[in-house]
Amino acid sequence: MKKYNVTYVEIVNKDKSTTRCQWFNENGRREAGYGSLSNTAQKDITKDTLHDLVHSVVIPKVVRLKGNKVTKTTVSLIDGYDCYYTTNDDGQTLVCFTSTDIPKILPLRTLTQLKGLNNDDDSSLKHNLETVIDDFHQELLSYHDSSTSEVTEQDLQTILNVMNDNIDKFLQRQERISLLVDQTSQLNQSSFNFQRKAVKIRRKMWWNNVKFWSICGIVTVVSLFLLWVILHL
Repeated sequence: MKKYNVTYVEIVNKDKSTTRCQWFNENGRREAGYGSLSNTAQKDITKDTLHDLVHSVVIPKVVRLKGNKVTKTTVSLIDGYDCYYTTNDDGQTLVCFTSTDIPKILPLRTLTQLKGLNNDDDSSLKHNLETVIDDFHQELLSYHDSSTSEVTEQDLQTILNVMNDNIDKFLQRQERISLLVDQTSQLNQSSFNFQRKAVKIRRKMWWNNVKFWSICGIVTVVSLFLLWVILHL
């Protein structure tokens, strides 16, 4: 039975520095750091391509909220690949690239489980990633080899297709919610900036009024003094 793998996983700190990442090389073996993709990847896609996409496109879209769910980018960043991302309570952003023919439950489960695990170094991330993927594959095998039902490879693929459609709808909704939250945050920030600017303008106008009436008072006093001097000459 075919074993599904994710293509690329990167964890980015709150200060946008990369902490760890994993990928598959040509032999399908997971390694730490940056490297080539699986043999199904396009030839012109490199480790730097995905890294640049993470920092130039994905990270600016992220809205960090407690309890954030996994979100899929609406626009395809690379033909033939999907991009998923989420955040954890430590302010880190977890990003995952997968081939479009991968069951969408895999990156969803991968990021959801990784965000709750200790990924402080490359070895721990590698171990956690392997565990999540192996567990997923074992579940598929157990379902496929179940003695209580006659499930063919085609039946399993049909189930995965239905699951993909449902997850796609969920992820599209999640993306819209994320965009709405981002727009709300921007509106709140704009409102705050407007209020702060209004306060500054009001203070400036108040000082201008103070200066104006002060000058008028001084001119009046000087005029009265000069008038008094003229009258008493």
